[in-house]
This record gives sequence, C-alpha cells and structure tokens, in this order.
Amino acid sequence: MPINLEQFAQQFDPECIQVCKVYDWTTHVVQLAQDITFTFPSGSLDGVTVSQVNCSITLLECAEDAPRRDIECTVGNQIVTLQAVTLSKTIQVVLEVTGTNATGAQVTVVSNPALITTSEEVILCAPEGTTVCCNAVQNTFNSCRVGAFTQSGNSITANISIRICQSIVVTFEVILEVAARFCQPRPEIICEEECPVDVFPPQCPAVFPAM
Repeated sequence: MPINLEQFAQQFDPECIQVCKVYDWTTHVVQLAQDITFTFPSGSLDGVTVSQVNCSITLLECAEDAPRRDIECTVGNQIVTLQAVTLSKTIQVVLEVTGTNATGAQVTVVSNPALITTSEEVILCAPEGTTVCCNAVQNTFNSCRVGAFTQSGNSITANISIRICQSIVVTFEVILEVAARFCQPRPEIICEEECPVDVFPPQCPAVFPAM
C-alpha cells in the first residue's frame, strides 16, 4: 500500500531515540572433541554398572581476549577493511550416567560440571568502539556426544564431541531522529460480574393454584 506522505507528516512528529545499531551479525560454529575427566558426588557411583552415558552443554561465557586487528578481504568484487576478532568461550559440560546399582534398581547420576575453554578468530565488521556479543543459538543443531569412556572410582573419563552454533552481533549505541508519536496505555478493561436474577420456571395455571 503506498504511503501518503502528507498524512504521515500530520500524524507523526520528529523524535530522537537512542538505539543499539547493528554493524554486523553472523553465525559461527564451534566444534571440538577432547577427553574430559568428570567427577561425581562421593559414593554416587559405588556399585553402579553403567549402561548409558549422555552429556549436555551450556555456553557460559563468550568474550574478546585479544586486540582486534584490521584485515583486508575481498567481498564480492570489492576490497573492504574488516576486523579479525578473537573470541574466548567457556563451555560447561555435564555427564549423565544411567545404570543399575547393587540391588538391581535403575539409577541416574549427574556429574559435577566440567569446564572447557577454547578461542577462535572471527572476521567481522567491528571498528573501534563497537561491542561484540555472542550467544549460543538454542536449537537442535547444538549437540554433545559421548564416545569411549572409562570409569575409575567416582570419576569417568570420556571422549566428548561438542557442536555449538553461535549468534555473533556487533553493536554500537546511536541516537537517531525518527518520525514517531508517543504511545499511551490502552483503557483499562473493567469486567463487572453482576448478581444473577432469579428466573422462575413456568407455572401450570390450569392445574395450580386451584380456582
């Protein structure tokens, strides 16, 4: 539908707002595999025959850990100056063990959290002054798999394969002039419940009261 600029100007006034401008936004996959030793609460694995081992992951922190450096890249047919940004990630891994205890009952035991730290370099439009934020994208793409494992007392050493999809956003606070108008709250909805009026059933005047 075409916009009537004259009507638009009558309905809205110029306003200044402070917003977070996005300079760049991309996704990046972290994949790694390594042996991790997990500890468990004291005595929790005593007499347990392990039948299944699973793991879960949480991206606890993602932050820059080195100065940015300019890098020239060819994007399409144009040479542009971008920034190589080093991001350090702290990933929490928890192991969940299922098995049977000495009495034959099925039990599930959860390990103490183990931490993995890894660093990667990402090419971004991130000039000086901007802020780089990264978070794990919550979807089925993220995975944690357990390979070979060995048990020793109250600890299990397992080969863990991790895959996390990150959303990386570069932002900077700016002040913009926009055509807008202030919002007002809607009227309150008052829902009054009234006492019901008694409705009498129909009578049988031919029968009662007797004349």
